[in-house]
Amino acid sequence: MSDVKRPMINDALRLIRLYHGYSQAELSEELGLSQSMISEIERSAKSVSIDVLERYSERLGVRMSQLMFFAEELEGEPVQKRGKLIVANRVLKLLEAFSPRETSGAAQ
Repeated sequence: MSDVKRPMINDALRLIRLYHGYSQAELSEELGLSQSMISEIERSAKSVSIDVLERYSERLGVRMSQLMFFAEELEGEPVQKRGKLIVANRVLKLLEAFSPRETSGAAQ
């Protein structure tokens, strides 16, 4: 019997929700999804669609490519029950390092 790996995008979305301080109910309102859908996504009971990724991206101000990169970075790293926010913070800081630098005061 083999263990099925939990998809990392589901973990990434859960950690980003925790990092931003949303409960599942609060985020469900922001995204226009049911709380049970958020729960099922985070437990990997539901697959994550492009539409759902777009909603997270728009509402939380994180590019879809960053969400995918975040998910890849989580692969192989055990996410322990304690310290979830520490892991989220570390990975989000890594994402910031890869984002284009904004120039202050310059018109874009």
